[in-house]
Amino acid sequence: MSDADSTPLLARVSARLSEHAADLSEQLLGELLAEEPELRGDSLMVPLLRASVSGNVVMALHMNEFGLGVEQVDAPAEALEHARRLAQRGTPVTVLLRAYRVGQRFLADRLIGEVRTTTCDPASVAEAVAELTRLSFGYIDRISEQVVSAYREEHERRMHTQVAVRCARVRTILGAGWVDPADSERVLGYRLAQTHLAVVAWTDTGTDRLRELKQLVAHLAAQTRCQGEPLLIPADESTLWAWLPEPQADVDRAALEVTNSLWAAVGAPAPAVAGFRLTHQQAQQAQSVALSAPVSQRPAVTCSAEVGPIALMCADLGATRAWVCAVLGPLARDDDAAAGLRDTMRVFLDTGGSFQTTAGRLLLHRNTVQYRVRKVESVLGHALRDRRLDLEVALLACRWLGSSVLVPTGS
Repeated sequence: MSDADSTPLLARVSARLSEHAADLSEQLLGELLAEEPELRGDSLMVPLLRASVSGNVVMALHMNEFGLGVEQVDAPAEALEHARRLAQRGTPVTVLLRAYRVGQRFLADRLIGEVRTTTCDPASVAEAVAELTRLSFGYIDRISEQVVSAYREEHERRMHTQVAVRCARVRTILGAGWVDPADSERVLGYRLAQTHLAVVAWTDTGTDRLRELKQLVAHLAAQTRCQGEPLLIPADESTLWAWLPEPQADVDRAALEVTNSLWAAVGAPAPAVAGFRLTHQQAQQAQSVALSAPVSQRPAVTCSAEVGPIALMCADLGATRAWVCAVLGPLARDDDAAAGLRDTMRVFLDTGGSFQTTAGRLLLHRNTVQYRVRKVESVLGHALRDRRLDLEVALLACRWLGSSVLVPTGS
């Protein structure tokens, strides 16, 4: 078969690129997140977008490789689910369509580059490019129709419910634009002129678990003795936003246990419309800390008041890990010995350098605490009072992010 036959040529280069489909998918994902910020959503949306991108890349390459007709391919299940989730979150459908055009351009560029490295015959290149153009536009037209249909069905389903109206109003309030408090209170059935405590509850596994998430929020509402019914807003099938009115007590994390992969992040109490927004932002920041930590080390509830600056460090865990290692040195190892010394150092600094109080909190002998503090200072090469702020922030990062920012044993 000669290179003049564009179909075998296109099939060969597609087969070669199929071997690198995972790398191509990650590159395309990076371009999409850079060009379409609205696709970023939160830490739960990116894995779904990654699955959609991977499914489409593999499907498009296989269509070229095996000579499938456009009518023989359908949108991957992950792509349909991603479209539905975008509809649930109120992302404009135009964002979805632009994403597919970016994907079409990306994959066409890679295929054309591969064609040109395979043959120098201008006629063969021209025929292959023409065939690729026909197939890629046919693929995008067919898949776009299917994902847009899934998006619109979900959008219409939600827009015809009271929940959708309330979700839209809450997003308007959170958008920091002007809102009519009286009208918003009527729509939401919730008073804005009071103190609010925001909760973001979510699950890492499966969907349609909103009932369980509501039960988790109800438990938090009872624990904080809030004065009224919480406002519950499903952000999507696996995430619930909530506002607890007039909380009278703090969340007691020690009294909660992880149950069936359900998690919650909590803001700080704040008043009025501005407080409604602020406490929700704090809850989302606390959620980003929880999602950055390994699941096995994630607490059932993460409170924004406790994580402090750690939320800002989650944007680049690699840089955070490097900084923690620079501050703590060998004490940044992910092993039991280093963990014990970090705990001693954290409590010692928290108690203002009291050996006796530290010993009481850790249930250790005072001499043991003194020995550990001397050992820590020996390892660090300086007294704990030196670079105290850096030490406290690094220890806070280790406490909340765990092995995500620690150096693996043996490295």
